[in-house]
Amino acid sequence: MAHELEFDKHGNAKMAYATHVPWHRLGVKMDGLQTAETMLAAAQADFDVALTRVAAVDDQGNIILNPDGTPVLIEDSRATVRVNPDGSFDGLATVGTRFTVEQNKECLMRALDVVAASSGTAVVDTVGVLHGGREFFACIDLGSLIIDPTGINDKIERYLLVRNGHDGKTPITFANTPIRAVCKNTVIMGVKSARKTFTAKHTRNSDKAVETARNVLNISVDWAEQFRASAMELLRVPVPAGSRQFDKVFDAVFPIASDATDRQRKYHDNIQMTVRGLYGTAKNAAGYGYNGWATYNAIAEYLDHFREGTVDERALSSMDTNSWVTKRKEIAQTAILSLI
Repeated sequence: MAHELEFDKHGNAKMAYATHVPWHRLGVKMDGLQTAETMLAAAQADFDVALTRVAAVDDQGNIILNPDGTPVLIEDSRATVRVNPDGSFDGLATVGTRFTVEQNKECLMRALDVVAASSGTAVVDTVGVLHGGREFFACIDLGSLIIDPTGINDKIERYLLVRNGHDGKTPITFANTPIRAVCKNTVIMGVKSARKTFTAKHTRNSDKAVETARNVLNISVDWAEQFRASAMELLRVPVPAGSRQFDKVFDAVFPIASDATDRQRKYHDNIQMTVRGLYGTAKNAAGYGYNGWATYNAIAEYLDHFREGTVDERALSSMDTNSWVTKRKEIAQTAILSLI
């Protein structure tokens, strides 16, 4: 599957998301903003990984023993093993002897420390498990709704992508990117499109290396207070259903020419009815209130899932930072900010 998310034995994708629905429509929708620990638990990503020795096993699954009864060990290899809540184990990969385990929770908490947001200022927007537990990702929303009107400050992209691996191949990665990570493809796209990326190998020096991430990414801690203040303002902006404020945002995202034909006007009206319907749902205004934040989510949900086009085309446009869909979302953000 393109998303490569892991599924549990009940068929549930191991992913959680706090804002709009991802293109694949999988994962647990959280009820409002949650702590990192809650997001990890909802995505079933809070498991521990143990580093073990590697023993030789025969075709029947029996450990091969030496004459003295000790197991035959592969000295130049180690294995990563997932410890499941029910007490069972899953073998993940063989790794080198210098490999050290970075637990998923540790990796996410380090990322929050990088952006000075461990107290919850930033939004942990998505969390997911890939490749049967071998990879982990999360997406921290840094708030691209905050735009420097003077253009003086160095631009910070919307998301900090967090990536961790237990396969001996995937390094600890923090990337400042415009791509929201919701699957394997978006993780790859997020890293490739990142303006700045920090990586650290899974070695004994990884702790020291991660401490330099803030400097490498050039993320100023000043954004945190700005994001909190602006986000609170956005949530306070009343946007009643059917109001002039809602129409202003909608018309900015979906403009219509004065000389439009009757058919074009009818099509425009149908889009407006659909977006209005989405605005009142539990995922948007019914869950977050009739405000600017819910307005943005309703428009994004329409663009990602309800506009004309195939599922694949909508997914690709949603993931592409240069697509017209992404540009429409940016227009929505700007229009909503103008209401403040």
